[in-house]
Amino acid sequence: RGFAARLHAAGLKKGDKVVFWGENRPEWVASYWGCLLAGIIVVPIDYRSSPEFVLKVRALVNAPVILIGDDVRGLGDSGGASLWLMADLDWRADGPMPNAAISRDDIIQIIFTSGATAEPKGVVIRHRNVLANIVPVEREIVKYRAYARPFRPLRFLNLLPLSHMFGQSMATNVPPMLGGTVIFTRSFNPHDVLALVRTRRISVLVCVPKMLE
Repeated sequence: RGFAARLHAAGLKKGDKVVFWGENRPEWVASYWGCLLAGIIVVPIDYRSSPEFVLKVRALVNAPVILIGDDVRGLGDSGGASLWLMADLDWRADGPMPNAAISRDDIIQIIFTSGATAEPKGVVIRHRNVLANIVPVEREIVKYRAYARPFRPLRFLNLLPLSHMFGQSMATNVPPMLGGTVIFTRSFNPHDVLALVRTRRISVLVCVPKMLE
């Protein structure tokens, strides 16, 4: 609610866009939910993308704000957009619940990929698209939730970028259904990952086959 209030104070309204360009971190998730509450469209970009790609996407969607992390290269000229640092998010901030009427057909985010031609192509994701993925999962989880109680909190070590739908779902949608905890890391060194699994008592490693290789 605090981030949604900040968006409102900056003059953003339902349907406006905010570019997310940063590494996995709790502030990313809090800002994401703040945008959803206000009907603001999230435009997530992989933190490894070039500044040129970020500025090209920002211009395409006409985003007035770029939210940036610590592990990204400097943008230089922001193209007229305001730059907000994720690290500056005030965790004590609060505000009223935004008065934004949101339906299943409203856009939740636009995910861009450069593809083979390096020309950004945006995939429009609506609330109904996300629901189609998570509602069937929730129906199954409900059946087994009681069995997971002795093992709570289930701990998810998420190695996938939040700019991708699977990594995002396994950080923002599925763990809360189980009362789970999500852990992020900036190191993909196998020794560091294994150490995290041991010290943080990880239950689930969220990754893709390429990472395992």
